[in-house]
Amino acid sequence: MTQSTITDLAAALDDVDRADVVLGAAWDVFDVVGRLADALASDEGSDEMQAMLVGIKCADGRRLLPPPEHGRPLETGAPGDGGAGLEPYGALLHHVDAALRRLASVPECAEDAEQLVLVAGHAAAAADLLMTVRQDGGPAS
Repeated sequence: MTQSTITDLAAALDDVDRADVVLGAAWDVFDVVGRLADALASDEGSDEMQAMLVGIKCADGRRLLPPPEHGRPLETGAPGDGGAGLEPYGALLHHVDAALRRLASVPECAEDAEQLVLVAGHAAAAADLLMTVRQDGGPAS
């Protein structure tokens, strides 16, 4: 994923005035990281089980969100080497966690607050798990 895409997703996650934009960006992050996790599961330098757990958490979170209106998947791209190469993806998942918890506190989203907090928890868990996939500095996928 390019830095431009990461910046765009981060900006969308911060758009508190438009819940649909935040939810679409969160869905995109879960989708991209979920596909990345699938690729990491077969990388020699990655912990297959941890990568699979990341993928499961991303699928669980994505399943609870409406798909974005643009209807096209974002490019996953190849992460950099080692754990540091996964940090931008982990940071995006933490950003999703914060954005959804913030959205849950908005009066217009009160009906969906419990589900938003649940999805935020999936993002936080996926972020933490992702950072354990390459503890040994394994190669990029």
